[in-house]
Amino acid sequence: MKVLMISWEYPPHVVGGLGRHVFHLSENLTSKGIDVKVLTFTDGSSKAEERVHEVDVIRVNPYGLRYPDFVSWVHGLNMLMMEHAASMNDFDIIHVHDWLTAPSSIMMKHLRRRPLIATIHSTETGRRGGLRNDHERHIHELEWMLSYEAWHMICCSNYMRREVSNNLGCPWDKITLIPNGCDPNGLGLPAKLDRRKFANDREKIILYVGRLVYEKGPQLMIEAASKLSRWDLKYLIVGDGPMKPYLVDMTRRLGMADKICFLGHIPDGELSALYRLAVAAVFPSLYEPFGIVALEAMGAGAPVIVSGVGGLDEIVQHGQNGLKFIPGSSDSLAYNLNWMMTDGALRERCIRNARQTLGGFSWGAVADDTINVYKRVLGEYEGGAWKPTF
Repeated sequence: MKVLMISWEYPPHVVGGLGRHVFHLSENLTSKGIDVKVLTFTDGSSKAEERVHEVDVIRVNPYGLRYPDFVSWVHGLNMLMMEHAASMNDFDIIHVHDWLTAPSSIMMKHLRRRPLIATIHSTETGRRGGLRNDHERHIHELEWMLSYEAWHMICCSNYMRREVSNNLGCPWDKITLIPNGCDPNGLGLPAKLDRRKFANDREKIILYVGRLVYEKGPQLMIEAASKLSRWDLKYLIVGDGPMKPYLVDMTRRLGMADKICFLGHIPDGELSALYRLAVAAVFPSLYEPFGIVALEAMGAGAPVIVSGVGGLDEIVQHGQNGLKFIPGSSDSLAYNLNWMMTDGALRERCIRNARQTLGGFSWGAVADDTINVYKRVLGEYEGGAWKPTF
């Protein structure tokens, strides 16, 4: 079986969980005998074509032209992808991820008359809490078109399955739930770090990892930190994003500038080491379809505190493998942070049970479930009138 995987994110160009998902899925599909070609983008710093771990990676560079905004850049990327893929015919299935590469995948579906499968990692309505302008409505319409054109849909959580069905009008039986996976060693060996670089001997480390955008909730952790008023804690924020200037100013206004440190993006080895140094990893999302980063924290041995929303709510059992707080409530987060700090038995229980939790989220199982979807779709395709006779 040959699969054309289309995604705007793929290592080394990774923005969030989507890129990690496509990378691990492609590698595990290949290990199970599936021939995978990944069509993605490059900014010129990576090779246009290469074979990585038996996966053929083809990259197009959209930076040859200037674009007035991100959506225009996305459409330029899709035109280049379509131009590159027009000569390709050696695949049985097209598998696309999210709206960003929907136009090229839909065009390829009709040009080559191959079945299209779409994995939806989030929706614009969910990310924005509604549709308020033409920009957001345009993205929503692309998501709707993709759900309409796809032969079958895949979602990573029950929360997302309901969202895709409700927001995009997709029939329930057209959607298969396949949770994301997690490699316990996915971040690699921890780097050697000098703890004193981040906190003094009397400070315990609290870690936030994620994009600095409103829906990820970094502002909630800063608010909770100011309400706790515990000067034995040091908060490290890993990640970057458009909200950073606001958050830096927020720490100053709340008198927390000396207790909160913005680290930006850091290598996986350093992140793995920080997880092991932290007494808690906090994921305060207002919207979270799944939450691979929480699983990575569990795998690295950090007790997790998450917002009880979306996929995070399905992963974490309160008081057993982590703590959950009321979504959007910095008071609730502060209470649970203090609980985790003061209850050593709770921390040990969460760390121990988290390791067992990871057993249910292997990339090998994700690949097996995805192959079953491929086989089902190909069976319907082979037995129908849609398959071309030429």
